[in-house]
Amino acid sequence: MKKFNILLCFVCLIINGCFAKINQEFNAENNLRSLKPTPILDSKTKNADSLKLHSKLLQTLYSDSYSNNYYYTTLYIGPNKIKQTYLIDTTTAILSSPCDSCAECGKHKKNYYSHLNKTAYKPLKCSSKICNLVPASGCSISKEEKKKKKLDQLACSFYSKKSNGDGLKGNYLSGIVYFEEDKSSTSNKKVYRSYALPLGCTTGEFGKFKSYIPDGIMGLNNNKGSFVSVLNQLKIVNKNLFSLCFGLEGGYMSLGEIDKTYHNAKKINYIPLLSSNNLYSFSVHGIQVGKNKKEKHKIVASIDSTKAFTYFPNKIYKSIYNQILELCKDKKGKNICGKFQYDSQLGYCISYTSRESLFKSVNSFWPNITLYLPNGTEYLVKGINYHYYYFNGNDRKACLGFKPTDKDFITIGTNFMHGKDIIFDKDSQTLGFVNADCSARNTYVKSILNTKKAKSKSDDEAVDKEIHKNEKKGKFTLGDNNNKDSVLFVQGHNTELDDNKDFNFFNLAILLSSMLIVIIVILIVVIALMCKKKEFALYENISEEPNDFQVPQKLEEVTTHSNEEKSTSEEVQFLRKIMKITNK
Repeated sequence: MKKFNILLCFVCLIINGCFAKINQEFNAENNLRSLKPTPILDSKTKNADSLKLHSKLLQTLYSDSYSNNYYYTTLYIGPNKIKQTYLIDTTTAILSSPCDSCAECGKHKKNYYSHLNKTAYKPLKCSSKICNLVPASGCSISKEEKKKKKLDQLACSFYSKKSNGDGLKGNYLSGIVYFEEDKSSTSNKKVYRSYALPLGCTTGEFGKFKSYIPDGIMGLNNNKGSFVSVLNQLKIVNKNLFSLCFGLEGGYMSLGEIDKTYHNAKKINYIPLLSSNNLYSFSVHGIQVGKNKKEKHKIVASIDSTKAFTYFPNKIYKSIYNQILELCKDKKGKNICGKFQYDSQLGYCISYTSRESLFKSVNSFWPNITLYLPNGTEYLVKGINYHYYYFNGNDRKACLGFKPTDKDFITIGTNFMHGKDIIFDKDSQTLGFVNADCSARNTYVKSILNTKKAKSKSDDEAVDKEIHKNEKKGKFTLGDNNNKDSVLFVQGHNTELDDNKDFNFFNLAILLSSMLIVIIVILIVVIALMCKKKEFALYENISEEPNDFQVPQKLEEVTTHSNEEKSTSEEVQFLRKIMKITNK
């Protein structure tokens, strides 16, 4: 019995191992990455909780200047923690920055990271499970080419080029990426935590991508392989959504969940997105300037976070421009906004003698623009937000932040996104927006908001006065404080991408076969145990006295029976002796 019990325990262990293996194969999280929770920090460290799973990532955004008016964030790459800046791009799907072999790249903000160290960066092949998560154009080959070439010999690469000539090319690597820690108030240092991700190594840039000051691109378009979708599939963030909150200086981005910290309203307005070539497109039903009558339109608009201006079709642009001119006049016909002058680069602008007078005029006199969207939703943009500001020495201009285009759709640029937290929900295919203090998370602007000169967080004019006053004195540094970083790095909940555990039907067949063998063994053991039990029961029954056995009543009967047996035994012995003599 003891041997059978040991055998049964051993079989149970095998079954448990098989089911654990099956669970691992079917679990997307374990299938795509191996968890190695070896903490860099001990349990007493204040930031040890960064080893836990986080439902969202909250990144600070920086705007390089008012003249460029685009937004980027900072990440650290690889074990050497190379600092890289990434342009926020809602029209591409790739997270990539130039590596040291990029001969066709422009001059950017930081040093290129080295991809030659294979212990730090693992090149991905087309056969890799991880390569299937990202847009890899280099792996899209015909069946005939697949017969000639093996997928495990092809590099997982990308080539993305827009119709206007802007684009990137390069290869994918697997590496460590450090994201900004959301709750870093417990430390004086800015905390970044690590995750293993597929990372683009840019080997060529085209068009405007060469001239951008940020190093690389963080692609957040509506493609299933865009950056936030990869984070969601790897279980690094909770949901397949992100939000962008652009302020006049800086802002923040939330990946995986909505961050409501700086919202000025409880309700978030949502509208449905249109399926349009991986862009975030929606319908516009009408446009209103100031308190003028609403003009009805039926037109499509899409968001492009790399555009400083918003582009309207010619007819709509002329109507908006003419209405602003009329609304900038008082009852006597005097121009209260200032005199518009056309600039070939900037469009229609008004020059001011000081920045203070510029912001006062824009905030007080320039009319709002309202877009009427589906579900009766209104998208209102204030004058101080939709402008494009240009400062160069004593040249101070406020320009209309929109331009005409020959295309029959609207392109929403960063100026029409100012002052709102815009939610891009990819799973539900909806676009949400709510008024928010987008610059409040920027540490420099936050310190300005707390000064006596800034009456409240929503006092845009006072905030901008302080920003530009400090900038003029040389106290204001644009961007991410390049030379004064005080950073602490911690380890996130995954440290390595594992693409060697790809699930396939062959593995499933092996697992099912193993389970079948185990079940047969169990049945054999059970049958053996049952037979052994019956044998033991039979033995117990035989050892008992039968019911029909009669015990002799008298001692004489027992004695007589014993004597008979004894005499019989003596006769047998006598006969054996006679047989021996005869044989001789």
